[in-house]
Amino acid sequence: MNFPKKNDKLNIFVNIFRTLHWALSELSGYKARLIIYIVILMLQALYEIFIASMVGNIIDLALVDDMDQLIRTGVLFVGLYAVDIMISVTSNRFSAKNYNGMYNCLELKVYRKIMNSSWEELTEYHTGDLITRLASDIKTVAGNTSGLVPTMISRLTLMVFAGIYIIILDYSMVFVAVVVAPVILIASRIYMGKIFKAQMDIKSIESRINSYNKETFNNIQAIKAFNLGNVFYDRMNVLEIDRKNADLRSNKYSVSSWAISFVAGLFAATVCIGWMFYRVHEGILTFGSLSVLAFLAFQIGGAMKVLLNLIPTIMEYMASAERVKKLLVLNDEEENTAPDEIEDFSRSASESGVSVKLKDMHFKYKNGYSVFEGASMEANPGEIVALVGPSGEGKTTMLRIILGIVTAFKGAVQAISGDKVLPLGKQTRQLISYVPQGNTMMAGTIIENMKLVNPDATEEQVIEALKTACIYDFVKKLPDGLEHKLGENGLGFSEGQNQRLSIARALLKDAPILLLDEATSALDVATERNVLNNIMKNDPQKTVILTTHRPTVLSMCNRVYRIGGKTTTVIGNDDIRKLMDEF
Repeated sequence: MNFPKKNDKLNIFVNIFRTLHWALSELSGYKARLIIYIVILMLQALYEIFIASMVGNIIDLALVDDMDQLIRTGVLFVGLYAVDIMISVTSNRFSAKNYNGMYNCLELKVYRKIMNSSWEELTEYHTGDLITRLASDIKTVAGNTSGLVPTMISRLTLMVFAGIYIIILDYSMVFVAVVVAPVILIASRIYMGKIFKAQMDIKSIESRINSYNKETFNNIQAIKAFNLGNVFYDRMNVLEIDRKNADLRSNKYSVSSWAISFVAGLFAATVCIGWMFYRVHEGILTFGSLSVLAFLAFQIGGAMKVLLNLIPTIMEYMASAERVKKLLVLNDEEENTAPDEIEDFSRSASESGVSVKLKDMHFKYKNGYSVFEGASMEANPGEIVALVGPSGEGKTTMLRIILGIVTAFKGAVQAISGDKVLPLGKQTRQLISYVPQGNTMMAGTIIENMKLVNPDATEEQVIEALKTACIYDFVKKLPDGLEHKLGENGLGFSEGQNQRLSIARALLKDAPILLLDEATSALDVATERNVLNNIMKNDPQKTVILTTHRPTVLSMCNRVYRIGGKTTTVIGNDDIRKLMDEF
């Protein structure tokens, strides 16, 4: 939401209501509750005006020295205030329930959107930025939709009806309002555009800080090893200076806006009070009526002060809403196969396995970089097929295409079982187990990590998968066995141990296709070969596709494809032996 320099003051109020409309459309299930809460606050504002009207009666009764009536009115006045307190407590409780419900609803909606969104679009955001939007920005949107907006409406209601009541008491005040209202309105709008921009800057910097912290803590071991603590501290210091400057800039504009608006309000109050005393002097108003007018004017001033103090919060609300909105409009992954087709195909796959076939496949990333132009490959049940080639030529991309994480724009990318053929994509992932590069173990126990892919797996099945991956002998010697807790990213285990746990987890899914992306790079040659032998022995129909930089396992493969020059080429035994000799 960018505001042109000449028009930002004209558009700002429109965008406030657009933000509210968007928030309510995303939180439609809470619209009725929010309306009820707003109605409660509006009625409370009217009730406060009614209480204010009682002040004049008390003053007039005091002037005529009717003590009995004065006491009765005073008791009534205290009772009315007690009711007002009860309404406040009830409305605050209602607001808390609205906020928690909205926060939960919006957080889950954005989280689901991230899970369903196109992987390529998500890579445009740093994970630290996503975390900031998912936590801080959603909290701001939910909190202000449930609290700020009703508060604004209730204060505006109080100002409008208090103004109407003032005019009823003395119609001449309408002319005073015509003079002072434009002054206050113009004064309050002067810095709104600048405050909004400053709030956007703050949100952007907070995302950069969270992203930087995430990368720092993920690489803390390397940072310590290279003695880079001071370097990273200095970079963090620069980010914090940027954040501080943006925050102070927002504060400067907020204070300036408040000061200008306050001066305008002071001018308006002086005009109003002066006119009221003139009307009393002329005998048109009583002292009781003057007191009511003054009290109502004081309430209007208080409401105006609340609204002016909310300007930075309103700008933050709009900025956070824009950041959340950008996530919710991300494109979802394409679904190109009906569920009943997948179910029918899965039954065939359990009997005869699944072949993977790519023919004349073309693919390029959204940034325009072309990876494949006419590539083909094939892997059948009972086969181990390897993809080799220099880094950056497309081995991992090939696996992403098979998984449907990215989509080829030309050519066939198919799963075949018997006479059934399906395009590989999002829905066919249930046919695939995948072990990516890097450490994918999560904090928690070993058995919790294993059951992520198969919650209904028995302990015996978990043990069998660990045995196949040549890691069970190690696990059973741990003090807690399967209940042993791993740290973040498998902290406490070696890279090779974490790789074998990842392979075991993939095997526990019991899918007909297994993709291994450099998944045995940290294993010794003997263990690597044992793992692959165990996989094929336990499931002779499994289709295994692996990428590797180590040629030692290539002699076990049925076919080896060299990826390079944006295409694929099958290499023969002589080339395989040459690679092994060079290695």
